[in-house]
Amino acid sequence: MPGVVIADMKKQNPNCDGGHCTRDAGEVRRLPTGGDSAAILCRSCYEYEIAFRRERNKDLAKDCAFDLPAWESLKVYGED
Repeated sequence: MPGVVIADMKKQNPNCDGGHCTRDAGEVRRLPTGGDSAAILCRSCYEYEIAFRRERNKDLAKDCAFDLPAWESLKVYGED
């Protein structure tokens, strides 16, 4: 429709498992989730997940707490 401005479309990196992408392309890394499984996340989704884990850890016993690995320590997906 002419003259209609559509709000910012949600961006989604097709290589990312998350839902908080701010770009539709870019590097993704493997965030372990337990055992051999992992979430493949872009930097934005990684930051969202780590913030969630940090907040959740406040209510969990230390032996049940989530790991909070640094972005730099994660393997780049597709380079292994």
